[in-house]
Amino acid sequence: MQTNNLEKHASQRKVSGLDAIRTLAIGGVTFFHMFPDTIKGGYLGVSLFFVLTGFLLAYTTSIQASFAILPYYWKRFKRIYPELLVMLLGTLGAYTFLLPKAVEGVFQEITSVLLGYNNWWQIFQNADYFARITSSSPFTHLWFLGIELQYYFIWPFFYLAYKGLQKLAGKKAGLFFFVVLAIASAALMPIMYNPDVDVTRLYYGTDTRLYALLLGALLGLDAGEHKQDKIFEIKGIGKSIFGSALIITLVAYVLMSGQASVTYQGGMLAMTILFGLMLYLTIATNLGEKLEHPICTFFGKYSYGIFLWQYPVIYLFGHMPWGNMPGAVVLQLLLICLLAVWSKHFTDSVMQRALPFANTNLANLKKLAFGVLAVLSIVLMGFGSKAYVVSYNYKDVSKAELQAQLKANAEKLAAENAAAEKAAHEQAVNLAKGQVDLRGVVCIGDSVMLGASGALRKELPGCYIDAAVSRYVGDGVQIAEQLKANGKLGKVVLIHLGTNGPIAGYERYEKHTKKLIEVLGPDREIFWVNFFCPDTTWQDTNNAYLSNIICGYHSNIHLVNWYNLVHDKAGDLLVGDRIHPNSKGIKLYGELVKETMVKVLAEESVKKAKKDKTKNKGK
Repeated sequence: MQTNNLEKHASQRKVSGLDAIRTLAIGGVTFFHMFPDTIKGGYLGVSLFFVLTGFLLAYTTSIQASFAILPYYWKRFKRIYPELLVMLLGTLGAYTFLLPKAVEGVFQEITSVLLGYNNWWQIFQNADYFARITSSSPFTHLWFLGIELQYYFIWPFFYLAYKGLQKLAGKKAGLFFFVVLAIASAALMPIMYNPDVDVTRLYYGTDTRLYALLLGALLGLDAGEHKQDKIFEIKGIGKSIFGSALIITLVAYVLMSGQASVTYQGGMLAMTILFGLMLYLTIATNLGEKLEHPICTFFGKYSYGIFLWQYPVIYLFGHMPWGNMPGAVVLQLLLICLLAVWSKHFTDSVMQRALPFANTNLANLKKLAFGVLAVLSIVLMGFGSKAYVVSYNYKDVSKAELQAQLKANAEKLAAENAAAEKAAHEQAVNLAKGQVDLRGVVCIGDSVMLGASGALRKELPGCYIDAAVSRYVGDGVQIAEQLKANGKLGKVVLIHLGTNGPIAGYERYEKHTKKLIEVLGPDREIFWVNFFCPDTTWQDTNNAYLSNIICGYHSNIHLVNWYNLVHDKAGDLLVGDRIHPNSKGIKLYGELVKETMVKVLAEESVKKAKKDKTKNKGK
């Protein structure tokens, strides 16, 4: 009988080929974080990591002679927390000097990471507009660790239930328990999916992602029970299946957008099953040995550290002037790898010895270098610890003031809109000959418009404003349809939607954008304010789409260039979040809208007059 991949490595609990699978997973996640507009589906590497986690926990548990909960938890703690603490405190320490605003008020976020509920913390933050729009953080990626830690905690109970069912009704009953849980979890995502609702809850939810971990658990439990089974050689069709799965994965990494409806209506599930198939071929055949390679060994060994450090490094480069210099991408990758190697060796040394540099196996020079780096790291983490503690008492005054201002503006809108018709009539009485008619302008927007509503009232007397926080372009469709049905949609419409999410680049958002334009129709003059929201990934994409596609192809849609006015004067015109205008910015917002409207409408009036004159001459 031929010794198989699992039996061969059972004693050291190492399965050949898993480093190659880890490399595929960490490669997708890393390049997705670095190039989200190119490697659109790299986030699928997270699902592959979940399958691996489920497999390894189940396999290592099932091959033990006995299972003890406390030693299990201690082992998980040693595996996760040392490097995590080094990354958190090191990042906080470095950012204290390099990018202090990014770590102001991070106490709740870091606490949620340490206690293992960051994914749910981020979900509930997304329900709070002010946290969501300003939540761009070097620790955003740690939602993944929240799900992992929660699964580590509940796994012993799953396993004990499995063993109990196995004793009562046989092994199949125990496996059926996991199958039922996996199917229930997998069904949640397509059932809960709504194309008009943000997908954060589906993407970050433990319940909606649990099936990937359970699929891995099924493979791990089955593998643990069949350590003595004969391995089969992977030939012909087996290699073709694995190769095809690999190609599909790489294509999905490039094409499968995280905003596409197909992703949440079976696409992510299909890819997860494909990952399970790849893992099965790796562990149950001789393919695992063929996948062993030094490069894969490196990335497999340091994949956890690479994951931890990548977003803090990418975030820092994205916010520093030197982040766009030639070779920055290579430098980022190199720095991520170096930090991953350092943090692992540093924490391993700390866990094994009282002092990190007391390693008799190192040459004297290496010991000295290691010691110096260790001391510097400890000092940096000391600053990080201080930043974490200080952030507990941090109060974002500008955020509180903005909340109060927007709340007051929202409460006034209804009363002011009721008086809009009367103001429009008074404007008509006083309208001078040849003056541009701005009566009855309808304004639909988000919190930027809401904050500037007072200035719009001043510059456009009688305008009707419907603006609210956390508004997406899809919300604008419903509002425009309702105003149109009620006969309140005038000949001039002002739109400011696109600060809170994409208006392009994703299927559902482009669909909403096109629908809004369709509802407004070609007979209205539409003025669309562009966007200044530099800490989001969609600012440049939205502005380019608005300028080149919407305004470029629709002669009745005109650009109000808020970005151009603000981007060099953000410190003077915006509040602390670098999105909403302060009192000075509010005044300029209103003036910019009026100036743009007057100029465009005057030009359109001249064009119409010339056209009518030519038409009359023809008669």
